[in-house]
Amino acid sequence: MKVGIIGSHGLYAKYGGWDQLVNNLAENASPSCEFIIFNPKETPIKKNTIPKNVQVISIFLSASGFAGLLFDFISIFIASLYCKKIFLLGLKGMPAAIIVKIISFNKIKLISNIGGIEWERPQFSWIQKRYLKFCFHLANKFCNKIVLDNEHYLRFYKEDVESRKKLCLIPYGGTIDTSISKDDSYLVKKYPFLKFNYFLSVGRSIEDNMLDELCTYFKKKPKANLVLISNFSNSIYGRHMLQKFSSFPNIFLIDGLYVKSELDFLRRCCHAYIHTHTLCGSAPSLIEMMIAKRPILSIDVPQNRFTLKGCGFLFKEFNILDGLLHQEDLSDYICSTSVASLYEWPNIVSQYQNCFHEA
Repeated sequence: MKVGIIGSHGLYAKYGGWDQLVNNLAENASPSCEFIIFNPKETPIKKNTIPKNVQVISIFLSASGFAGLLFDFISIFIASLYCKKIFLLGLKGMPAAIIVKIISFNKIKLISNIGGIEWERPQFSWIQKRYLKFCFHLANKFCNKIVLDNEHYLRFYKEDVESRKKLCLIPYGGTIDTSISKDDSYLVKKYPFLKFNYFLSVGRSIEDNMLDELCTYFKKKPKANLVLISNFSNSIYGRHMLQKFSSFPNIFLIDGLYVKSELDFLRRCCHAYIHTHTLCGSAPSLIEMMIAKRPILSIDVPQNRFTLKGCGFLFKEFNILDGLLHQEDLSDYICSTSVASLYEWPNIVSQYQNCFHEA
């Protein structure tokens, strides 16, 4: 079985959840499953690291912005020459995927992970939202399998009996790199806040992740430390955050940390993790903190409740956290081992392979 994967930043990219999924599919797949992965210009191919069951094709376009749409379309047409199955991460490439499906007289099978509620994200224009909603309806009509990464999205299919038959409910996976010792002197010098208790939050610089609201809350709590890791310089919203909050001594903003061992070190050392994503599915940053076995304080939206499965502390408003900021023991909000194990990558990859076979 050969599957073309569309919609990521390529093999061994480090941008986000899609990329971690692709990397783990490539590394953990069984010998019966082969992949073709497309790398944009920002992700050079490292030939000596490519797994045996993976073919990587470079396309000299960016995978972001408007160029990303063209990148996906070209990737889909190339994949159709080599694969009978195409796996789409997200919705934007759906029109091109349907064209190749029709041209092949339905010999090409489409599997789509719809992602989050993309058409509700505030950073998109009216036209972009309409396009994504249109692609969602196309996916339901033409895809052979539809992957939902969170039970909350089953609500879209209550009345759609035919589409329900296509659904595969598969969350994101996660893993924590423990290779760096907690007393590593170099990192303690690099990150002075490691000497104190700190609350950690990780998320993209987009409005629905509520990073501005989180920092606004902590600027009024000078005795509590917040470490916020995001891709600040990649957006107007993020750059505004850097300008607005960098001067507060208890707020530490880290702009783009993609070294996993280092990022996981900061995860393992935090007093607690604050999760503020509101339109995500099974957020990778939340899952990795569950596996890291640190206390979790999460904004209370259905997606996060489904992901946590009864673990953690849920809050509707930031001021509810007042009583927890200086509490020494938050261990009641650590995820259980049995729940965390559900999100281990080998388990997730196995579910994806079953979905591909069934398509």
